[in-house]
Amino acid sequence: MTTVTAAQAWRHQLKGQTRSATAVLAAVATILAAWQLAVVFGNRVPSLTESVARLGSEAALGELWGNLAISMNRFVLGLAAALVVGAAIGVLMGLSRLADLAFSDLTAAGLAIPAVIWALLTTMWFGFGWLTPVVTVFLSGLPFVVVNIAKATRAVPADLVLMARSFGVSRQRVLREIVAPAVAGSTVAAVRFAIMSAWNGLLLAEWFGSTSGVGWRARYWYDANQLDGFLAWVLVFILLLVVADLLILGPIERYATRWRTV
Repeated sequence: MTTVTAAQAWRHQLKGQTRSATAVLAAVATILAAWQLAVVFGNRVPSLTESVARLGSEAALGELWGNLAISMNRFVLGLAAALVVGAAIGVLMGLSRLADLAFSDLTAAGLAIPAVIWALLTTMWFGFGWLTPVVTVFLSGLPFVVVNIAKATRAVPADLVLMARSFGVSRQRVLREIVAPAVAGSTVAAVRFAIMSAWNGLLLAEWFGSTSGVGWRARYWYDANQLDGFLAWVLVFILLLVVADLLILGPIERYATRWRTV
């Protein structure tokens, strides 16, 4: 019986990995096809070969990996802060009516503000430095985390929480063993939406208020009117987002919601 179960689990895992690889290939093929159509019908759109060659030149000059590392450090720092603060506020809103009233309007306003506005505001607030992109990432991703976590927390059966509390279960244990598993799937969804918004915020913040990073380097070539260099960095930005979504967040989401298929 154990052997059969293990074999089924292995086949399920293999199927999931195959699905992820297929999704990545389909996404890459779509991007390449759209790019080729733009080259054929667009005006002054460089080919993929020209952009990749420019990216190779950037790597040879030492600009590729250094700026990419800088951007990733800023992004991880801002996103981690958004996840921690957003999860705390979201759980609080889901468990407390007063907290829901206090934060709901602010969260709605945060969702309505586009990333470009945050990028411009943080540039005026903090100037050209590392804090501008980090705060932009934080502010761009925070509302999506709050909304998804709060919604998932509200969906936890109130009777289950009350029963646990009536039997003397501590609030920390209720959060850890009842609320946390219930919001696991929504947490992954919150991370996905936050990454998409925060990633755009990072690019815009580095575009307007930084002298390093992927966004800054893309603007460098844009200002030089060299579209192959500009599109090369845009391609890096898109591919990182696609790969992170399909190869990292996808498997994590399937693992967190595996109980739904049992």
